[in-house]
Amino acid sequence: MVLTDKRIRELAKNEQLIAPFNEKNLQSESYDVTIGNKITVMGKEIHCIDIAKQETIDGIYKDIDIYEKGYIISPGEYIMITLKETIKLPNNLTAHLRPKTRYTRLGLIVSDQHCNSTYSGYLQVGLFNATNYPIMIHSGYTIAQLVFEELEDIPSAEKLYENRKDAHYQNEDGTFIGAKFDDELLDSIWDKILK
Repeated sequence: MVLTDKRIRELAKNEQLIAPFNEKNLQSESYDVTIGNKITVMGKEIHCIDIAKQETIDGIYKDIDIYEKGYIISPGEYIMITLKETIKLPNNLTAHLRPKTRYTRLGLIVSDQHCNSTYSGYLQVGLFNATNYPIMIHSGYTIAQLVFEELEDIPSAEKLYENRKDAHYQNEDGTFIGAKFDDELLDSIWDKILK
C-alpha cells in the first residue's frame, strides 16, 4: 500500500522519516526531495574501470560544493548529487525514488532508486544530461520524489538492511560513498579469471 500525505506527514514528524520536513514538498502520495550542497563528479582521466578491482572505482570520484555557484552539467555527463534530506525507514516501509516529470521532459534523467526497509541516511542520486545543452543546477531545487510503500510483512531480522554486513550505504552522513562491490562478488570474478 502506497502511503498518502497524511501518513507521510505523521511519520516525518513523529519518527523522522524525512528530515528536514517541508510541508510544501509533500504531495498527495509522495514527497519531493531536493538537491543538497554537494555533488560528486567522475574524474576526466581515461582508464579502464575493473569491477573486480575496487581501487579502480574508488579513485574516479571528485566532490564539489555547489552551494554558492551551482553546477553546469555538460551534455552526456553523469553526476551524483547528495540530497538535502535524510530518510529513516522503519522495518515495515520501503521507498522508491522516482524522477519528476519536468526533468524527464527536459532531458535531465534522474536515476530510479529502491530503498530497503531500515535504510537510514542521505541518499545519493544519479543525474544524467541526455541533451545537447549544458544544464545548470542549484542547491535547493526539488529534483525527485520519494514514494513510500508499506510492506505486507516485516522482513526477517537477518535480511533487514540495517543488519546486513554488505549494507555499504547504511547511515550515509552526506560524505559520498562510491560504488561498492561485495567481497563475495569480487571473489567469484577472480575465481573465473584464475580458472
